[in-house]
Amino acid sequence: MAPRTRPRAYPDPRAATVTGLLAWGQAGNYNAIDDRSALAALYLSGRGSGGLVSPPTFTAQSGLTFQIGPWLAVVDCGDGTRAVIGSRAAQNIDETAGGASARADVVWADISPDAATYTISLIPESAMAGRAGVFLGLVLVPASASTSAAMDLRPGGSRVLGMRKSFQPNITITNIAWRTWASIVIPAYDAEVGATYDLEVWGGGAQGNPRQELDVAAALNGTVMGSYLRFAFNSLPTTNDQFRLWTRIRAICMSTGTGGTFQTAVWANQSETSQPLATVNNNFASGFACDTASNVTPADTTRDITLAVQCQWSTGSGSGANIVSRQAIGGRVA
Repeated sequence: MAPRTRPRAYPDPRAATVTGLLAWGQAGNYNAIDDRSALAALYLSGRGSGGLVSPPTFTAQSGLTFQIGPWLAVVDCGDGTRAVIGSRAAQNIDETAGGASARADVVWADISPDAATYTISLIPESAMAGRAGVFLGLVLVPASASTSAAMDLRPGGSRVLGMRKSFQPNITITNIAWRTWASIVIPAYDAEVGATYDLEVWGGGAQGNPRQELDVAAALNGTVMGSYLRFAFNSLPTTNDQFRLWTRIRAICMSTGTGGTFQTAVWANQSETSQPLATVNNNFASGFACDTASNVTPADTTRDITLAVQCQWSTGSGSGANIVSRQAIGGRVA
């Protein structure tokens, strides 16, 4: 277990620090497990832009101490090179008590390439700009909080590009109000200008009686995009007939910070399952909608963001109409 440090008054930059070596930092000594850790990080981050490869966990301990679980990251050293840092063992760090008002502390790993070391510290968010190292997570400290258990411990997310494993939302939409059909989380401080996130969802359901229109949209933190898809009731199956729905949404970061913005887009296809598909049958449809240059969706990129496909039945009383999400897959793709 890493040595405990003596608490100091925040925001002293020396407060609550933990130190460690960079991988391959043991001069003249080959260590097989460090070698494997470095190779694993480089392999997993091959499509990434650096940052956390394997994120830590944060667990409250006694008093103001919290534990940082094992983690791994690739860090820009600022000289054209990159370093692999991390820990295979849990590490303890001491927070400081809450003050008169709430605050947010960043758990940050500074690096010293020449010394082949890293140091984990608690710093204010304003100190992140231009700093060499890696973001490990956030600690949201309520006013007067006296224990780590009273704090909101939020470890960072991995910065690996590409779709993650699929999952099964199994959420049924029957109401005439926007509701999440499936969602993923964009981790705090992950977004940068041009960062792109995708989410695909598909499933099946049935038309109601009387027939209803179905709306499909992308949403950030519950805010539905300005332009969404509406399938007219006569493009959907006849009363009580079954159909299938596939949709894909994309969110592209336009600006970052507490006033961050995204432009979003949605694609969707729906088709009846009990009849041959034909234009004369009016039983299938495909559509696309997107935000425009003057239409962006706001979201604070310094905190976790929920990216979701949302649906609603837009007319009628909801008698029998339903759509169930069966499979979903998503992630950061650029």
